[in-house]
Amino acid sequence: MRSRMRAALTSALLLCAAPAAAQDLAERLEAMGGGPCELSSLTCVTIEVPRDPKANDPGGTLPVTFAVHPASGDSRGTLVFVIGGPGGSGLAVADDYIAAYDEDLIAQMDIIFFDQRGIGPETGLVCPEAQGAYDIADVPLARPETAISVTKRYVSDCISELEHADLLTLVDTERAITDLEAFRQAIGGPKLWVYGESYGTQFAQQYATVYPEAVQGVILDGVVDLTLSFRGYYAAYAEASERILARVLAACDTDPACAADMGAPAAEVYDRLAARLAAAPEAVDFPLGSGGTAPRQLTKAILEGNAFYALYSPNARMTFLRALAAAGRGEYLPMLRLGYSNLYLDSETGEGIADPTWYGAAYFAVTCLDYAEEGDPEAAARAILDDAAAFTSGRRLQRAYFAERLVCAYWPARGKAERPAPFAGGDYPTLILNADTDPITPVTMSYSVMDNVKNGYLVVMQGGPHVIWGRGLACPDRIVADLLLDGTLPAAETQLCAQDFTDPFVPLAGRRPGDPLAVARDVETELDWYPELYNWDYADRLRLGCDFGGTITADAGDTDTAYAFADCGLWPGMTISGTGLRTEAGEGADGLVLDLTVTGLHSGSIRYASGHDTEAWSASGTWDGVAFETPRPLP
Repeated sequence: MRSRMRAALTSALLLCAAPAAAQDLAERLEAMGGGPCELSSLTCVTIEVPRDPKANDPGGTLPVTFAVHPASGDSRGTLVFVIGGPGGSGLAVADDYIAAYDEDLIAQMDIIFFDQRGIGPETGLVCPEAQGAYDIADVPLARPETAISVTKRYVSDCISELEHADLLTLVDTERAITDLEAFRQAIGGPKLWVYGESYGTQFAQQYATVYPEAVQGVILDGVVDLTLSFRGYYAAYAEASERILARVLAACDTDPACAADMGAPAAEVYDRLAARLAAAPEAVDFPLGSGGTAPRQLTKAILEGNAFYALYSPNARMTFLRALAAAGRGEYLPMLRLGYSNLYLDSETGEGIADPTWYGAAYFAVTCLDYAEEGDPEAAARAILDDAAAFTSGRRLQRAYFAERLVCAYWPARGKAERPAPFAGGDYPTLILNADTDPITPVTMSYSVMDNVKNGYLVVMQGGPHVIWGRGLACPDRIVADLLLDGTLPAAETQLCAQDFTDPFVPLAGRRPGDPLAVARDVETELDWYPELYNWDYADRLRLGCDFGGTITADAGDTDTAYAFADCGLWPGMTISGTGLRTEAGEGADGLVLDLTVTGLHSGSIRYASGHDTEAWSASGTWDGVAFETPRPLP
């Protein structure tokens, strides 16, 4: 029976994927007023949708914008990306996503991104100032009145900051799926491959349930189990996150480089720091790009936030361990810089800044409508805190379990507590993707969905990140491409693959000040790992303060980035001046060249070059009055 069903499903997929003329879609988009997108290279079309599609009187319309990349030739189908969040902007990330996927997929499929209601420039719900203040504030379980006060202040300040507060009751997923269906009908009603990542899996399941005739297939990546209650969802991911964090800390102990920098078992270092910050924030003099320092605080909220975001990927896990190792030595700036990066705070001001890819208030606006806490706000808040005090006792990541639920208790637009039936799938295939080390959509949720879905296939990446497709790995990228382009179903109902749980540890820099080659390579390391630099948008000049005084300035060209070091103290007892040029033209000469003058504990001049493709490096100059060249190592 299984083989006959599989053959029938494959045949149906191939029939549904019969080639269509790309020109038809392009002509439709032009007729609908399509034009170049502001945030990507795709074609954008804005349609007007009913303001409230659930009401007898919709009360006017709302604009919803879709970005389309038509197939370059005959199309093999239409693929819709539903971005995570809720709050992520599909339009803002479209180019990056397009670049990450199989070239054949991009050439042979019509691809659609969109900003759902409440997201994007036209209807976006965002309150960066309130969000920034809340994200670094402690919400202490041990002091319920303080936790409630901080949360109520955030909700009040956020609502006051919103431009479109009138939409707060209208942005739930149940309404948003009707907007996608309206666009599908407007472009001729093609059957859709619906790919949802993270929250997008929630959207995809609801869309496919309401509009099964519109669906050619569903791909769920980082899966939400819609049957879970609000508490049940947070309990599931809090349990998973706690286990993954313990594994991250243990991984450091078995890595000689990480263990050496940590100086003690990583769990002990973390727990000591958390206890100290729970007692009182750590005062930090933060170096400014404009010169001087500003008084800042490293809070327990920042530590917990960094630890939680570290769980999302192998690279993030290693990055957090580097910051933790520095903090264990009393060097708090790396942890604070990482927190500003994770929370999208301006390191110069310490305040929240708008992120064109993320609409933070939409996160709560959608979540608090899609889920609900029972009772009036005050009763709900007290119940959440009482439950959290019991559930999180002895856990490291307490805030992750209760803080968002507490916000929803006081959010002005709250939904219903009832949960839907399990997603059943349909006559189309449902491909379920998850990592077993996903903190926010734990793999247990994918198992629950798989156990109830018809024509389901499951791929689990061991050690992987949150959301696993499009990271350049054969599993699952090849499996997904074969399904979309050829209608080839996965080889088995359940398949496993694996990747390294953490990236190779990059030792803390500046530990060998007497070696000029080590100094130059450590400067390169800092350029790679300063959060302000790797999160820079390359649009405007960036100037940041070095940890021990001085500045680094970065200017971006078309294919290169120029750096200027002005008395930059990357490490104690040594200042660096000079220039650097990183070339990234996609050619053999790509790499970094540094011309540096060093003073302090040691002094000299260094000319250093490293090749991106060759992964080779060289150095020459003078050091403490003696000429040096690239050394000749011995066994």
